[in-house]
Formats: sequence, structure tokens, C-alpha cells
Amino acid sequence: MNRIVILIPLVNMVGAVAIYFYFSFIMPAHEIAADIPGYFSPSFAAVGTAVLCLLGILSFRRSLRSIFDVAFDKIRIHSLEESEIYHLQREALKFPMVVAVISFMIWILAGFIFGFLEPLIAARIFNVQTPELVFCIRRFLGISLLGGGITSMILYFVMENKWRSYIPNFFPEGHLNRVKHVFKLSVSKRFLIVFLSIILIPLPIMGMTIYASIREMSMSDAITRSHIMDSLVWELGFISLYLLAIVLILAYFLSKSILVPLLGIKRAIKDVENNNLDTRVKILSNDEFGDVAEGFNLMINSLKESQKLRKSFGKYVSKEIRDEILAGNPSLEGEMKRATLLFADLRNFTGLVEKNHPEQVVKIINQYFNEMTLAVEEHKGLVLQYVGDEIEAAFGVPIGFDDHPEMAVKAALEMRARLALLNKKLEQDGFEPLAHGIGIHSGAVLAGNIGSTERMSYGLVGDTVNSASRIEGLTKDYGCDIILSQTTYNLLTGSYNMVQLAPVKVKGKKDELIVYKLLS
Repeated sequence: MNRIVILIPLVNMVGAVAIYFYFSFIMPAHEIAADIPGYFSPSFAAVGTAVLCLLGILSFRRSLRSIFDVAFDKIRIHSLEESEIYHLQREALKFPMVVAVISFMIWILAGFIFGFLEPLIAARIFNVQTPELVFCIRRFLGISLLGGGITSMILYFVMENKWRSYIPNFFPEGHLNRVKHVFKLSVSKRFLIVFLSIILIPLPIMGMTIYASIREMSMSDAITRSHIMDSLVWELGFISLYLLAIVLILAYFLSKSILVPLLGIKRAIKDVENNNLDTRVKILSNDEFGDVAEGFNLMINSLKESQKLRKSFGKYVSKEIRDEILAGNPSLEGEMKRATLLFADLRNFTGLVEKNHPEQVVKIINQYFNEMTLAVEEHKGLVLQYVGDEIEAAFGVPIGFDDHPEMAVKAALEMRARLALLNKKLEQDGFEPLAHGIGIHSGAVLAGNIGSTERMSYGLVGDTVNSASRIEGLTKDYGCDIILSQTTYNLLTGSYNMVQLAPVKVKGKKDELIVYKLLS
């Protein structure tokens, strides 16, 4: 609060000191009547300044008091009525411009008081000749334009720069552009105003100065003309240096008003690159940078929702299938591929259901599925579906791997090891251990998204799938937990401890199958 309150009179005071210096030391002294006592001008300046300050305080207090409570966290914006919120938001967006306009109006009044009123009062009180109109106009233009115009413009950029940090208190959720019919200064207009002001404001002042000097020289002798020329050089030099300083100040604040939001957007982009989707860009203005910041925040929200959807979707399908669907690539047409199928089925699942509460059954079965899924995914396998207590997994689809039989066998051994650890935990909790049978077979499959245009699932079709399911069923007959086909056995390159079982005929097959029991 102190910064905002202090900056308004401070900037105006700097402008007033510069103008006082110009009229007291730069403007020709001979234009002021010599009969006027030296105390009059300072006394009149003190009284006039006091009146102007009082008017300024009353104007600012009446216009801006309502928004300070929200700006400085004395009142939360959400605690107010909707109509009052909208009103305060409009006032907050107008604040820098209101300050600048009020300040400029007071400077114009100061130009009238010190440019016209002071010479007339002095002439009446001290019975001196009324100064020429050119002299009054020069003072009026110097105070109102050179002093007020430049000072008010600087005040606007200074206040806007400081006020931006308070804007989020009025717009906690952003959306500054939802406030309609409010002052908005675009970036292009900022540059245009500053450019035209620096060029146009000095023109009438310098024009009147040159005109007055030429007019005086035409009625003076050679010595006086020389003094007038020297005075003219000093005046024009002061105005030029004054404007140069103003240009540097305005350039600084103008660049800062552009650089600060750009750096905020740059930091947010860096955060997004680092996968931090909780970052946000502060929306500090209702110009193009505010639009970009709001659009960037909406983009981050969209990315966060997509990431959330992606993670949630990945719990129902594998990440490979998820990425394919989210990329918009699903097709109802299948693709022939070589793959290895793995079927795993729990034993005595019916007894597990009968002996335990349904909530406990769901908890146990989820623990089992979680461990088995981790084993499959650890060896680059894909869990296609869970059907009751059965798991169907594939290796080599949709991403092809030459060693898919090896991957399936290693995954089966991992499943065995994980089940042993899970059984120890179940026994500690008072539950009976689980047992399962795993069947593995390799061959050609038709892989693709199967279903309708409205609902699809990734699946495999073919004799290889049926054979793998039949082989899994043989684990009951042979009393073992892992059996693989002759085809898979022939494709293995690693060293495994296996025992060939007796050839067996299964449903749907004319020839007997040669299968192997996997020991280790």
C-alpha cells in the first residue's frame, strides 16, 4: 500500500520540480515584471500547490478508495456480492489510467492557475502592466503539456507496473477479458502513444518559445537580441535534455511492461517441459499478453486433463493400446503377426469365493492380478484382458519383438515367483494360498481393434489363441503350473529346465500336441 500511495505524489513532485526549475532559471527573467516583489511568486506557488494537492487527495480518495481494501487483502473478493465484484474488477483494470487522467487534469488546472491567474493577480495587486498573452500561453503550455502531459504518461506506466502485482487479488481465477466495456491499452497503442507524445508534446512549447523570441528580437537592439538568442539556446537545450531523460524513463517502463509477462510465460513453458503441469502464468493485464497468458493456462489445463485421462485409461488397457487409441489410430482391420500367447487361470477360485466375504475376494483377486500384470509388463508383455479369474497376455504385439517366446517364458517364471511371495502374505493374513496354471503357445495371430465404430477392444484372433487356452487347461491334467507348446519350445534360445510330457489330444485339434512342463 505504501508504494502505491507514495508513488502518486512522488512522480508528480519530480515533474513539478523540473517545471519549477525551467520557469525559475531557464525561462528569461526579463519577461517577469521587476516591480513584483520576490516573495510573491514563492508564496503564490505554495498556496496554489496546497490547493492542487488538496484537490488531488480528494479526487484520488473518492475515485480509488473502494478498490484498496481488495488490493491490499483487507477484503477477499469472493466475500462480496457478484455485482460489487464486477464493479471492483472494472475499477481495478481502470486504476492506472484513472490515476494518470486525474493527475493530468490537475496539471491542466495548475497551468491555468500559474499561467494565467498568477500574472493577472500580480498585475492587479502590485499595479503593474498585465503580461502579454504569449507569456501566459507559454507558461500554460509548459506546465500543462511539458509538465503534466509527460508526468502523467510516466505516472501511468509506473502505476501500471506496480499495480499488476495486485490484479490477481481481483481476478483469482484470471479471465480478465470477461469484464466488458473497460479500458484496454494494447501493446501497439502503447508504442504509438509514447512515440506521438514525445514528438507532439514539445512542438507547441518549442513553437511558442521560438515565436516569442523572434517577436522580442524584432523590437530589440543588438545587445538585447544577443541575450535573447542565448536564452533561446538554453531553453531549447533544456527542453531537449528533459525530453531525452523522459524517453529513457518511458523506454524502461515500456520494455518492462512487455518483458515481465514474457518472462512469466517463458518460466511456465520451462515448467511444462519439465512435466510440471501445476504451473500457471499470472494474468496481470487485459492486453495481448493477458490473452496469451490465459490461453496458455487453458492449454495447461487441457494437458493436465489429458494426462489424467491417459493415466486413468491406462488402468483399463495397456499403455501400448492406450497410446494407439489416443493417437486416433484404431482400425477394425486386423493385421497378421507372429506372437506368443500366455493364459493364466486361478485354481479353486470357486472355493475361494465360497469361504470368504466378497470384499475380501475382490481384494485378494486384485492383489493377484496386480502381481501377475507387473510380471507380464516387466518382460514387455501385454495383458489383453481379465476374464473372471483368468489372464490373457500376449508378447510380440502390438510392438513386434523377435524374442517374444523368450519373453513369455521369463514372464511365466516371474509370475510363479511373485505368486509364491503373495501366498506368504496371504497365509500371514489367514487366507489359503493361491495356485494357478499357465499355458504358453506361439504362432500366427490376427491382431487388431475388434468391435464396432462406437466401442472397440484390442484383441487377438486365430488358432494360436485357442491352442494357448487349451494348453493352459492341461495344467490341471498334468498337475503342474506352467506348460508350453512344442512351437514355443523350438523357438527358445535360452537354457531352461523342462520335461517333455506325454503327447495329448485336445478339443478342436486332430493331431496330438507335444507339450513341455517348465521347471525352472
